[in-house]
Amino acid sequence: MASIQKRVSKGGNVAYRAQVRRKGQSPLTATFARKTDAQKWAADQETDIRQNRHFKYAEAKKHTVGEALDRYIETVLPRKPKSAYLQTRQLIRWRDEIGDTKLADLHPPLIAACRDR
Repeated sequence: MASIQKRVSKGGNVAYRAQVRRKGQSPLTATFARKTDAQKWAADQETDIRQNRHFKYAEAKKHTVGEALDRYIETVLPRKPKSAYLQTRQLIRWRDEIGDTKLADLHPPLIAACRDR
């Protein structure tokens, strides 16, 4: 859902901030000098999201939870020697449970169900 806010600076300049919010996604925000530009941008962003052309969502559909966890284990954990062993075991468990899930399909109920098993 899009919203347009009129912003007036101390100098009296007017700008319009468009924000598009969708459940489960971070908000998209841009600022424009004209309200019509803000409305057009917001409508375009909503169309892209509905048609799965939004970059972040499209990228999330390409990768799995397992790939993300493997990358974390390979790149981040080597810099955490004190906790690497325990975290690796925990992350492998998560990878075994939900590793085949696409990042775009990862939702709190799925995580909670995995946690409670």
